[in-house]
Amino acid sequence: MTGEQLELTGPEALAAVEDLDVIEGVIAIDQRPPAIVRTGADRTVDELAQRNLFGEAERIAARASSPGTRRQYAAIYRTFAHWLREQLGRPPIVGDLDADVIAAYSRHLAASGGRGGRPAAPATARVYVSMVRALARQLGREDAIADVHAPRHEPGPPETLTDTDYANLLRVPDRRSIAGKRDYALLRVLGDCGLRSAELRGLRAQDLRRPRSNARHYRLFVRGKGGREREVPVPEAAQAALDAWTKVHPLARGIALRDEDALLVRLGRHARQEPVALSAEAVYRIVSRDALAAGVPGRLAHPHALRAYWATHCLEAGVPVHEVSARLGHVDLRTTARYATAREERVDSIADVLDRQEQQRRRAGQR
Repeated sequence: MTGEQLELTGPEALAAVEDLDVIEGVIAIDQRPPAIVRTGADRTVDELAQRNLFGEAERIAARASSPGTRRQYAAIYRTFAHWLREQLGRPPIVGDLDADVIAAYSRHLAASGGRGGRPAAPATARVYVSMVRALARQLGREDAIADVHAPRHEPGPPETLTDTDYANLLRVPDRRSIAGKRDYALLRVLGDCGLRSAELRGLRAQDLRRPRSNARHYRLFVRGKGGREREVPVPEAAQAALDAWTKVHPLARGIALRDEDALLVRLGRHARQEPVALSAEAVYRIVSRDALAAGVPGRLAHPHALRAYWATHCLEAGVPVHEVSARLGHVDLRTTARYATAREERVDSIADVLDRQEQQRRRAGQR
């Protein structure tokens, strides 16, 4: 399971959990807790087996390095534990976590684990089962899960916005207002720079600068997963949107932002509210609201769809995949390659490229 598969945060993570509402279903498992051996080396193992699964799962989720990842892990573990409690008719314990339970949970996801009792998406089922297996390993239950594996799934290309969708989305914010200027800049940074929501929220004024005095474009110095910093070029349209926003930024104080000031902040309705950095929920709400107003399908009305749009747009424009991967902050090139979708309407463009190359060779030979 890659980091990219668990990139969702805030409301997006909650939406993923909602896809796995508990539906009717019974599994045949032994509901008797394992006997406790009170002597010998097995005592610690059996004591752990008697512990509440909810509490142990929360403890393990709390070990994750970032707040967003901790929320994601905790949400997935709680969803599984709630399902298991329904099957057992009692609070689950660590000793209940075995191969039969995980296999039954996998069948539940595939049959009716999605929203409204529909099957969960294959990618979602794979992530959830993989996470439950990881939980079992963390709890020392490797032998109990040795024979059960996450369902195989070959992920297809991520669905993303069309150019028309994106153009309509950018028309929604009222750029005559302060909030409209902020929202327009936010959409531009997501769609023109390909940032994750967490990366967007972490931007400070000092992160937007020219790498050198004669550079044509500004760049964003983004801190991504694992604390790795990368440079992301800022197109002129996005830079203009940021310039318009920073001129009315509530922390600018009529002069300029301080280096440590958050680039995109909450606009309080009352003077006493501090203009702090936007939350994950706020970013999700802004993008979702404007996307739906622009006629974008609800399944694409979230921040990550704009990141997918940026990646797909760059690859289709001929930017090398390794360059796109570096600007996205991907560790594995295969993650980026998923955005290089083969589109039926672009089949003839391959022949056009080869025709142009042949014409160039002929002209070069005539000189």
